[in-house]
Amino acid sequence: MARLSLADSLSLKPQGYFRIETRFGETTITVHRPGELEQVIICLSPGHANQLRQELSDAGMCGLIEGAL
Repeated sequence: MARLSLADSLSLKPQGYFRIETRFGETTITVHRPGELEQVIICLSPGHANQLRQELSDAGMCGLIEGAL
C-alpha cells in the first residue's frame, strides 16, 4: 500500500491548497495554486482569515491549519 505525505496529498488537489498559520503574531494564509507563484495573504483579523478560508474552500481548494495536527 503506497502512502503519500500530507504535502504530496495536498499537491494533488487540482485547484491547489492553502495553509493558515501565525507568523510573528499575525495570521497568514499561504495559497498554492498549480503553475502559479505562492501567494501570502496577511489577514486583518481572525474574522478576515475565516472569510478568506471559506472563499478558498468554496473555490475547491483544500486547507491546512498549522498547529492543528
